[in-house]
Amino acid sequence: MKSFCKTIRIIAAFLLIIIGIAGLIIPVFPTIPFLIAAALLMGKKPAEVIRFLDRITKNVQLKLRKIIRRFKQKRLKKTR
Repeated sequence: MKSFCKTIRIIAAFLLIIIGIAGLIIPVFPTIPFLIAAALLMGKKPAEVIRFLDRITKNVQLKLRKIIRRFKQKRLKKTR
């Protein structure tokens, strides 16, 4: 029974992560609340939750920087 609950928690956490990532693309969805909920489901200890959130936010920031950089480059090419 314990492993079943753990499996359900992990599946729910991954679904929340997917919804959170979709929030990057679709402006209607919030990103951070879903990622925090996923971190709370995945972690047993507060330190694990903090490490998980740090890893996610670093990845999100890197992807957003790449997207913004590409957007700026395209805009500069169109204006020239």
